[in-house]
Amino acid sequence: MRTETWQSPVGLTHDAGWELALHRTLPASTEDVWRRLLAEWLPQWLGVESVPQMVGAPLRGQDRVRGRVIGCHVGRRVRVRWTPLALDHETVFQVTLQDPPDAAPGCTLIELHQERLLGAAERQALIEHWDAVLDALVQAYAREGDRPQDIPG
Repeated sequence: MRTETWQSPVGLTHDAGWELALHRTLPASTEDVWRRLLAEWLPQWLGVESVPQMVGAPLRGQDRVRGRVIGCHVGRRVRVRWTPLALDHETVFQVTLQDPPDAAPGCTLIELHQERLLGAAERQALIEHWDAVLDALVQAYAREGDRPQDIPG
């Protein structure tokens, strides 16, 4: 009996649909990046009022629940089920912070991961969006030292 193997396209998983993963290194401590991530960046990026650090907590925006926190390792990772304003379906979005092995002390590797995307075109559009968001973070740190302002998202 001959078994055929199927090679999935880049970004297509067997169980989570299409996904993406992007990362950048920021010249700031993990503690500083985490604080800004929860207080400023994630609410802006997700279009919600706040992102609680408690599993099961709702993400509220525009007078309705837009998602829920499904995982949180305080100071390192937050994972949410979330329906983006531009999409009509729920995705899973995760941000992870790490100490990069090859960077100077005091730097943080920020990784964005999004899954349950519906197709290659949606994945590509979101890669372009999140690339621009992460590039803006890096540029803001370069311009402002360690105090970025008005991060687009």
